[in-house]
Amino acid sequence: MDLRHTIAIVTGAASGIGRETVMELTGRGCTPVLVDIQQDKLAEVMQEVHKHAPAATAEVCDISDFNQIKRIVQTVNEQYGEIDILINNAGMMIVKFFEETSQEEFDRQMAVNFYGGVNFIRAVLPIMEKQGRGVIINVASVGGRLIVPGTAVYAASKAAFQGFSESLYFELKDKGIHVGIILPGGTRTGIFDASTTKLGKYYQSQSKTQPKIAAKAIRQAIEKERFVTITPSSYKLLIEAHDFFPGLFSKQLLNRLRPYFK
Repeated sequence: MDLRHTIAIVTGAASGIGRETVMELTGRGCTPVLVDIQQDKLAEVMQEVHKHAPAATAEVCDISDFNQIKRIVQTVNEQYGEIDILINNAGMMIVKFFEETSQEEFDRQMAVNFYGGVNFIRAVLPIMEKQGRGVIINVASVGGRLIVPGTAVYAASKAAFQGFSESLYFELKDKGIHVGIILPGGTRTGIFDASTTKLGKYYQSQSKTQPKIAAKAIRQAIEKERFVTITPSSYKLLIEAHDFFPGLFSKQLLNRLRPYFK
C-alpha cells in the first residue's frame, strides 16, 4: 500500500512503538489518528505530529471499553470519509507469577491486549469491507512465542492475538483487506515501568531494542503487505531454538531466571 493520502488509526500512540509508528507513517504522507488512554502524553505527541501531518487528530480512549471504540471509529469515518489502516499496538504487562495475580489484573491484561484489538477490528471491518480495501496490523509479541516466568497472562493474551490474527488473514484476504502480524521482542518501551518485582526489573534491563525498529517493521508490513514479521530478526533464531530444542531451551532459561524469582 502506498501510504500517501491514507488515514490510519494507531492505538497506544502516546509512547513507545506507537509513537514511533506514527512518526514513520507521517513521514510517508499518511494522516494518523492517535489513540491512547494517556491524555497528557497524547497532547505532547500531537504537537510534533502536527508539524508533519496538520490534519492528524487524537482520541483519548480506554480500549477495554467497546463503546468508546465504536464512538471513535464512527467519528474518524465521518471526519475523513475512510479508514485505510488500523494498527492495534496498545498493550500492557503485569509481571507476576500466576498465583499472585488477582482476577482484576488478569482480566485487565486480556481486555487491553486481546479484546481491545479484536473490538477495534470488529468496529472497523464494515467500513473496510464497504471500501473494498484496508490494512490491519496487529502487534502481538515474541513474548507470546517465547514464554518466560511471570508473564503467564501477558503471554496468553499475545498468543491469543496472534492466533486470532492468523485466522483473520485468511478470512479477509479475498476481500481486499490485508492482515499483518508484528512480533517485537525486547523493546525498550514503558511497558515495564510499573513493575515492582525483581523479575520485572530484570526483564526491563534486558529490553534494549529501540522502538524505532518495530515502527519501521510496521511501516514495511503495510507497504509490502507482509504477513508475519519478527523484529528484530535475531529473535527468529531464539524462536527456532525454542521450537527445535524445547527441553534444553527451557532448562537453560529456568537456570538463568531462578535468581530473580524472589
